[in-house]
Amino acid sequence: MTGMDLNLLRAFMTIYETGSLTRAATELSVTQPSVSYALGKLRKQLADPLFIRSPEGMTPTRRATELFETIKPAIAVIDATVETGRTFDPASTEQEFRLCLSDLGELTFLPPILRAFGSEAPNATLEIIPMQIDSVSEWLTLGEIDAAVASVPIEGAEHHVILYDERYVCVLPQSYTSSSESLTLDEFAGLPHIAIDRSSGHYQADRVLESMQIKRRVALRLHHFSVLPEIVAGNDYAAIVPLHVAERFAAQQPVTFRELPFHMPAFNVSLYWNGAAPVSPARTWFREMIANALK
Repeated sequence: MTGMDLNLLRAFMTIYETGSLTRAATELSVTQPSVSYALGKLRKQLADPLFIRSPEGMTPTRRATELFETIKPAIAVIDATVETGRTFDPASTEQEFRLCLSDLGELTFLPPILRAFGSEAPNATLEIIPMQIDSVSEWLTLGEIDAAVASVPIEGAEHHVILYDERYVCVLPQSYTSSSESLTLDEFAGLPHIAIDRSSGHYQADRVLESMQIKRRVALRLHHFSVLPEIVAGNDYAAIVPLHVAERFAAQQPVTFRELPFHMPAFNVSLYWNGAAPVSPARTWFREMIANALK
């Protein structure tokens, strides 16, 4: 790709990300013919169509995907190098930042993050990307997200900082009565349970139960945590959730919580990100803002 115009590569990346020449032109603040011209020039230089028109939009070829995965991090480094020579002012920036959170993270982390974000960067935009735990590492590598908050290690993430320690408890209807602060194993096994999809990143309890050959009666499977407290309160179900979340649920709904009747290691809630030097001042501010808001 010797001598290739950086503007052509930016046009290519934007088409890849938007799947549309029209949307790419809008993103780049240029005309659609300009984007079409850039694509035609790249097609000639690389001897590949790069994108095929389909009902879903501009579908990338295999060569396009390989190219995107190569140039995305390279251009991120170029942009970061340019930005290090500039003064970043969060109070005036109109930049968009992307943070990956589970729906549980949205419930617990988003309020303090938004207070800090809105106070420090009132003109900026924050987009929350729904957690898909198996995809986070790739999103970080490709620069599709700026950071992620997760309760399990993100393999492939280059950097992380621990925000706080956490442990799991069992949340129950407030009407539930037991003889102690922790459930007995028989009580736990006899309750109807709500299981949360593992893509949320909260699968540690399932692994411990499987390793101990403890079976719980799963009555309901959910993909999200958001409706969990109402279901627990109104249907006499139990669920395993982090302590901070159980405390939040108990403050909002008629639910309570008990210690688990088996040993589960504590875990860390951490902020993950990628990026080698030079570090973008905007991303540095973004990460520090999140860490300070959640610590």
